[in-house]
Amino acid sequence: MSNEPLTKSELTEDAILSREFFDNFRDWLDLNLEGLTWQGRYRDEFEQFWEMFFIDGLSLLQISERFVYASERVKIGPLTSWFHWLKEKFICFVFMKRQLSVGEISEKMNVTPTIVAGILRNFLIDGFPHLDEEFNSFFQIPHRASSNLNLTYADLVKKFDLPETIKRSLDDDIMPSMEVTLYAEWGELLEKSKKEIFHSKLNIKKLRRDASFGQQFKIFREFVLFIVLGFLIVTGVQSANKWYKKYLTNKISIYEPQFKWLNKKLTFKAPRDDKSEKGFTLDLKDIEKIDDSKEEDNIYREEERFETESEVVLTSWDSLPKDFNVADLEESSYEEIRKGGYRDTRFGNKKVYRVMMKSVNSIDAKGQLNGLLNKYKVKQVDKVKPGKFVPGGVYYNLFVPRQFLKEFLAQVMDIDDSILYESRTRGRNPPGKNKVFIWIKNI
Repeated sequence: MSNEPLTKSELTEDAILSREFFDNFRDWLDLNLEGLTWQGRYRDEFEQFWEMFFIDGLSLLQISERFVYASERVKIGPLTSWFHWLKEKFICFVFMKRQLSVGEISEKMNVTPTIVAGILRNFLIDGFPHLDEEFNSFFQIPHRASSNLNLTYADLVKKFDLPETIKRSLDDDIMPSMEVTLYAEWGELLEKSKKEIFHSKLNIKKLRRDASFGQQFKIFREFVLFIVLGFLIVTGVQSANKWYKKYLTNKISIYEPQFKWLNKKLTFKAPRDDKSEKGFTLDLKDIEKIDDSKEEDNIYREEERFETESEVVLTSWDSLPKDFNVADLEESSYEEIRKGGYRDTRFGNKKVYRVMMKSVNSIDAKGQLNGLLNKYKVKQVDKVKPGKFVPGGVYYNLFVPRQFLKEFLAQVMDIDDSILYESRTRGRNPPGKNKVFIWIKNI
């Protein structure tokens, strides 16, 4: 193991990456462009992004900042996982091809040594599982003074007789075929990249500062708008109350009888009859017989009120085909109902359903989903075993019998917070089956 530090000129030379290096990195990744670009439809967009992202003459620090930029610009789980995977593979490729130590890669890419050591250890254990104890020991870096910081790939080749270049990943790795260009955020990331990282001088701190300022300005603008709307609403209510009070005042009038014809100068006085007054007696029983119920009804009767119930919006499964046997003949309106969904390529003749699920407990969600696979006789599509854990979540690629499809999707959507998308694929599904992709994003 070499402990001699590199000179300043050697560090600068090792930090610069050429176009040839990036081309070799892409060949080593062995990307499935048909899968990445949705059977070649978005290949031009992918090539534009790749050429703009990996520019000739970048340093390790600059390429590391570009990975950070891409991770901060995307929000959905699959794209975040794909860029995380791409960065890990790049660190492994630099470790093998540039013969840089763990400490040098950490310093030049501004990544902590523990994270770099963990990435390299996992990569080597995947390729050589029988050497897991040795790799765990070599890549254990408890502090910055550890001698393992000076470990290079040449040291491992000499000690364990490793090949000069290790295969990039396992056969069942889904990341080289992940349909990243199909997401709407990929197009948004491409447009932002054309404005911000088309040159080699990417200032990630300035972009973060501008984004922070923009976010603060947006919050301030919303706060001012809230204050203005609140003031207008209060003022409007006060003005309406005053107007209505005036309106009621004009409508209400007190009835006062006018006896203008009465001659107040005349007086009439009946002769006094002392006998009649003395002979008059007040009968309380007669008073009690007076019926004033009608008057009370008029005075105390409350006004009847009629109020409408609030409207309730109910969700249903009507957006799914009524009969999956003729599903290919029906025109789906699902994309019109859901914004931001998958676009219909209109080149295929078979439908594909995708479930994007968010879960705080992906292990529990996976267990429930595996139970449904056995119940409805669901089969896997390719080499990837259903329920494989990938960075950011759990991935399923399934063939579901068409007779159970609607019931299966309904029970999957009940497991956790989920969104269902519908799109078309160019290839045909097997007779009596439909392809269903399920992504469980761990929150």
